[in-house]
Amino acid sequence: MEQTPGTAARCRADGGLTEASLGELREELGYRKLGRWVLAEIAEALQATGLGYFPPERLDPDQNTEPRQSQTVWIYCRDGGPRARVIDAVLRPQECDVRAVLDGLGGGNLAALGLQDRLELIRQIVNTGNDG
Repeated sequence: MEQTPGTAARCRADGGLTEASLGELREELGYRKLGRWVLAEIAEALQATGLGYFPPERLDPDQNTEPRQSQTVWIYCRDGGPRARVIDAVLRPQECDVRAVLDGLGGGNLAALGLQDRLELIRQIVNTGNDG
């Protein structure tokens, strides 16, 4: 089953970070009940639309053996931006240079930033100046 654009659109509209209940995510996939394997489908659907989530154990059927529709997860756009890079460094350390990401983006050490991160920071500064 494919994720409808609702959660992805809401996440982008919320600036790349939003919170959703398991009940909302279940309904978006068209299920009436929230079972162990629906959790795995929710996780797959989020990843397929370029989204990440945390805490990861909430959508892991081996860890969340009694899911409840009121439980929530934070959903973020895995767009390569500073927020996503920091979250991914914590959740997926095997996929990145954790020290560079956390020292550069999280620690404010601009010298540790790579070229793409510096350009993204400049874009954010310029766009912030245009907002007001």
